[in-house]
Amino acid sequence: MCRIVADTFERPSGIPNALRAEGFDVELAQLAAGDYDLGAGVLVERKTVADLHLTLERGRLWDQIGRLRRAARLPYLLIEGGNLDAGTIRPAALRGVCLAVNGQGVALLRTSDATDTVLWLRLLAQRVNGAPLGRDRPSYAQRLKSPPELVREAMLAAVPGISVAGARALLERFGSVSAVFAADEHDWLDVPGIGPTRAAALRAAIS
Repeated sequence: MCRIVADTFERPSGIPNALRAEGFDVELAQLAAGDYDLGAGVLVERKTVADLHLTLERGRLWDQIGRLRRAARLPYLLIEGGNLDAGTIRPAALRGVCLAVNGQGVALLRTSDATDTVLWLRLLAQRVNGAPLGRDRPSYAQRLKSPPELVREAMLAAVPGISVAGARALLERFGSVSAVFAADEHDWLDVPGIGPTRAAALRAAIS
C-alpha cells in the first residue's frame, strides 16, 4: 500500500480522506514544508487560487517555495481552481510569479478542483511507489538553478499596480529588491512609469 503524509491543515479539504478511499495509507502530520509528502523526496505544496493570491499579498510565497526546494528532491506547486485570475494579483504579475517558481526548479501542476487534485496526487504517488527517485536522476530531471533576475522581477510585479515593465525599471534604477524597498516614495516617483498611485501601492505592500 502506498503511504502519503498530509499536513494537518489539509484535513478540511477532504483530500486526505479521498486518498484513503483510493486505497492509500494517509497519515496526518505537521509538515515542515509542503502539504503532501509522497515519499522518495517528492513534496507537493497545494494552494487554491485564493490561497495563492493571499500568500502573494502577504509576501509569504517565496519563503514557502524556498523551504519546499530545500526539503524536496522533486518539489511541486499544485494550484487548484478554475480561474487563475480570481484574486487581487494582476494577471501578468501572477504569471510572472509562476514562471519564477518554475525557473527555480519547482514543477507547476494546475487542477480544476479537489477531485482533480486527488487524481494528480494519486498518479504521482503511484509513480513514486513504482520507481523511487534518487540523487542519480538523469540530467533533464535535475533541479534548475534559480534565475535571480526573474525572481526579483516577479516579487515586485506581484504588487498590485506594478507591471513587469515597472518592476524592471525599479530594479534598473535601484539594483535590488531590498534597495527598492529601502528607498523613499519620492525616489520611486523618479522611475519612469511609477506614479503616485503605484508608489502608494508599493509602500502599502511592504509596510
